[in-house]
Amino acid sequence: RIQILFEHMMAGPLGSLLGTINQLQDVFTTVGVSSDIIQLPQIVVLGSQSSGKSSVLENIVGRDFLPRGMGIVTRRPLLLQLVNTERQYSANGVEHLVWAEFLHRRGEVFTDFEQVKQEIMADTDRVAGDSKGISNQPIRLKIYSNSLPNLTLVDLPGLTKVPVGGQPEDIEAQIERLVLEYVENENSIILAISPGNQDIATSDAIKVAKKADPFGERTLAVITKVDLMDKGAETINLLKGVTLPVKLGIIGVVNRSQVDIEKGKNIKDALEFEESFFSKHHPVLSSKMGTKFLAETLSVLLMGHVKKCLPALRAKISHMKGVQETVISNLGTPVTNPGPALLNQISSFCEELKGIIDGSSSKIQSTEIHGGAKLFYIFQDAFSKALEEFDPMTGLTLSDLRHTIRNSMGTKPSLFVPEIAFEVLSKRQIGLLRDLCLRVVDLSYDELANTISMVCSQHFERFDKLKDEVMLTSINLLTESLVPTRQMVENLLAIEQTYINTNHPDFLFRYRAVSDRFRDNGASGHDNAASASRSSICDRREVSDSGKEIDYKLTAREREEVQMIEQLIIQYFTIIRKQLQDSIPKTIMHFMVSALIKNISSELISHLYMENKFEKLLQESEFIALKRQRASQMLAALNDAHKILSNLRDIPSF
Repeated sequence: RIQILFEHMMAGPLGSLLGTINQLQDVFTTVGVSSDIIQLPQIVVLGSQSSGKSSVLENIVGRDFLPRGMGIVTRRPLLLQLVNTERQYSANGVEHLVWAEFLHRRGEVFTDFEQVKQEIMADTDRVAGDSKGISNQPIRLKIYSNSLPNLTLVDLPGLTKVPVGGQPEDIEAQIERLVLEYVENENSIILAISPGNQDIATSDAIKVAKKADPFGERTLAVITKVDLMDKGAETINLLKGVTLPVKLGIIGVVNRSQVDIEKGKNIKDALEFEESFFSKHHPVLSSKMGTKFLAETLSVLLMGHVKKCLPALRAKISHMKGVQETVISNLGTPVTNPGPALLNQISSFCEELKGIIDGSSSKIQSTEIHGGAKLFYIFQDAFSKALEEFDPMTGLTLSDLRHTIRNSMGTKPSLFVPEIAFEVLSKRQIGLLRDLCLRVVDLSYDELANTISMVCSQHFERFDKLKDEVMLTSINLLTESLVPTRQMVENLLAIEQTYINTNHPDFLFRYRAVSDRFRDNGASGHDNAASASRSSICDRREVSDSGKEIDYKLTAREREEVQMIEQLIIQYFTIIRKQLQDSIPKTIMHFMVSALIKNISSELISHLYMENKFEKLLQESEFIALKRQRASQMLAALNDAHKILSNLRDIPSF
């Protein structure tokens, strides 16, 4: 059935499908797309050193072209594209039925496969060094012939256990990581090669294949050196898949030995011997064994895998096209008219900055608050909370209150609590709010500076020098507003300190409440909630410099005066808090935020819109130019790939 499918496939439209995968490989290789971005269907060949991996590939190709030797020979992935073509290559009047091309030597044609072997070795040494190190950078080789199936195979470095000849100590782990990069690609078929003269239970290839494909749905096992195995039931069971169940099957092959190669036994003779061997020793299985059947099976399996992967591949390419089109659109085109372009850049920057601050921007982030939202947080959460938590009696002691009250009386004792003591102490406590109020100014400045930096980085990605100049000019303008903003905050605090408004309606109400409380409760001055939430200063423990507790032995009158002053300061601070919670944010918004938004456009134009600066400011960074070129190449490759896939219509089932 495999042979019938293979012949049907090669004769009809299915034959071009595998060639299409080769075309896609070429398209994406040209622009350097890595295999983890676009995972094309391919056959990944893995096996341990000396497992016969190279011989299997050479038998499929029909040519000696892979390096051989002791230890690790394949040190880079070899991406091998087999192209079925009726075309012949003519050179010096000679028609060649088989020829090869390397991607890294584009335009050169190799008809001598000994030279192909030498070039693989030379390019391996060039990239991976002339020691025994490995590299994940693939060598890309195409071989053309009318006798080849359309296949894409990746020959990977042989799995090894022991470092030799200067190899790093972790060479086993390095090779396994490299192999897993390829075999974990869900679009790949794993060709796991194991030597028949070793216990299959210890096969490194099967072990690694199971890591990437635990259910064996993408794995085809190949047993080499079948001629060296016993001819008994154990071998039959292995080749039938009884010993090692693999969903895609097990195929046995016979390779040339090293002695055969040294004696010059060619591949044609080796394939004839292989066919004769299976006919003689395994006649029941012979139709499903050998290199020819392996090549046909690989073609049919890859064909089915390609058909299965096509819908997802089309969707991935369409998605990537959209992404690259967006990237190119965002990068813009090279500047040809610098004057209007500069004005447009400045204008759109100012609009974006304003939008970030007032919340009208279309580029709203979801990861963190910034701009106007962060200012609101500073005003309403950080500043208001800090004001609410500020203790109006901070820094005051019982001694401070007693001395202030006594000094305010002078030589005449007062019948009532002296107002001047209340004013002196209130002014002192209001002054303590200076650092807190100026801190909110600094926080607002920092947030605006961060917002300018963020918008500059996003908006002027193309123009580094313009970004730096806009950043500098904007920060300078913002810094200029810092002085008047701080000065206004100082003035607001000075205003509150200059005039303690005991006639404020809210304070009169609170004063009467405190007076009534003291009248009703006597010297204690405590009613229910107002004083219960905090202890009176009269009840606080004070310690002298020597560490001894101070007992002031207050009279009932002194206690009442101290508690009255304390309560009045606390109540007056409630009014101060409200006024500062309102006036400080307004000051910052007027002197700093609004001034920035209002003046930034004219400031940038006056500093930057000069004809002698156009070229410098609008000079694109090398990174952006390279990014646009890369995106354009990628988009062209994706368009080519889309076109190639669009030509695949009405692929028949098989």
